[in-house]
Parts: sequence; C-alpha cells; structure tokens
Amino acid sequence: MKRIVEAPKETSIKSPPAPKTQEREFGDIIEKMVERMAKQWKNQVLRAMNQGTIEKFADAQKGNFAKILLSMARNVKKKLLKQYDDSRIESMSNQFTSKVDKRNQKELYGKLESKIGISRDELEATEGLTFQINAYKLETSQWVKKLRDETLEDWTSNTLRLMADGKGLPEILSQFDGMVEKRKNHAKMVARTQIASFNSLTTKARAQNLGLTKAVWVTSNDERVRRSHRDRNGEEFDLSEGLYSAQDGKTLLPGTDYQCRCDYRILIPGMDDEE
Repeated sequence: MKRIVEAPKETSIKSPPAPKTQEREFGDIIEKMVERMAKQWKNQVLRAMNQGTIEKFADAQKGNFAKILLSMARNVKKKLLKQYDDSRIESMSNQFTSKVDKRNQKELYGKLESKIGISRDELEATEGLTFQINAYKLETSQWVKKLRDETLEDWTSNTLRLMADGKGLPEILSQFDGMVEKRKNHAKMVARTQIASFNSLTTKARAQNLGLTKAVWVTSNDERVRRSHRDRNGEEFDLSEGLYSAQDGKTLLPGTDYQCRCDYRILIPGMDDEE
C-alpha cells in the first residue's frame, strides 16, 4: 500500500493488545508437546536403564555406559524429531499466529478508520504485507523449534551428569520430573512472549506501511513493570528503531521483550501541522 495517512488534527491510537486467549492456547499446546516428549523419553531412556547400569556407570566405566545412554537418547530423539518435525511445528504455530494477525488487522484498522477517514475494509484490501507477516510467523515457529531442541539436549546432558555423580535411578527419575516441570513452565513463557512479540511486530509493520513513523511507549503501570521498561514509559520513539534504555542497555519495541506487557500509542500527524 505505502500510502501516507493523516488525521484532521494530530492524534494517536493505542496499539492492539496481545490476545490472552491465543497466548493461553498456544502455551497449552506447547506444554502438551513437552509433556508427551517427556513421557516417551522417560519410558524409552530412563526406564530402559536399570540400577545395575547406573552403578557400573559410576564405577569408573563412564565411557562405555555414557555411550549406551547417548545411544538410547539419540534413538528417542530421532523418533521425537520425526513426531514433532519442523513442518508440524510451523503448522501448529501458524494456526495461532494467523488468528492473532486477523485480530490485529481488524482492531488496528478499526481504530484508524475513525481517525483518518479511510474505511477498515479499504485498509485491509490494499494492505500488501503478506510476505513480511509470513516472516514474523516463521520467526515464531523458530522459537518453538528451539524449545524442542534445547529440551532434548538438557534432558540428555543432565542425565549424564547425574549418572556420573553416582545418583541412583529413583533420584534420576525424580530430578527428571523436576526438569520436565521447568520446561513446561518455560514453554508457557515462550508462548506468551512470542504471541505478544508477533502482535507488536505486525502492528509496527501496518503502521509503517501507512507512513506512520512515531510512537510513545506505554507500560502496564503496575508493580510488575520492570525498572528498564518503566524508564521508557511515556517516551517517544521511531517505530523503525525501537526505544533504548540505559537500565538494560537494549533497544526494544514494546511487547517484544520476554513476558513484556507494554504497548504503545501510534502518533498520527494532523493536516493542520502542515505549513
């Protein structure tokens, strides 16, 4: 589209918030993936060992039994990577990001319609951002793939360390259960962060596509707001650059930092500002 929009007078609109329903549902499905991976890994690696294997491993025969464990882990990893392959994860992620994208488009253009006098239907029909938004969708799926791969590596390396430390099978199983809970919690955090980030990035892309270049950072204004984000509150920034804070040494766009609940007001220039 690449049109330049203005309002009769300088004004602003608030960016559409990240949808909590999609955050929750995406988190649930990624958590379920970790849960199913854990069940298979536990049954086919940990329970495939026996206490004698653990004792021999601890009895100065690390090389041989490390190879046994790694071989079992490698076989299960191969099965899990086939079960949760890249295509499946991309399809799963696309299911949720597409809903977020549709909602973002409807809400953002709905807010703009009353400010700039161009109908939401026209803004949607002439958008032309398919390739850019598809790239953001793919970025979301990459984070889920990273979670999958790091989870399998963590389970393997931690089990090897516990065996090397001479831990018994019951303790290894118990600690594995703890690791699974941590990964499930991490899965929910990844889901919340990536849905919020995708929502923020699509808002930015749509605003820039309309020639809107400036915004103001807005926090959730509660005790949970981290200091570095509170430092940015109320500050104007370029959408193309984001906003820097010496508190964390980062340049960020609201909603893209981990578990960030901030959003922004998009500034719309007024016709009466023209000379």
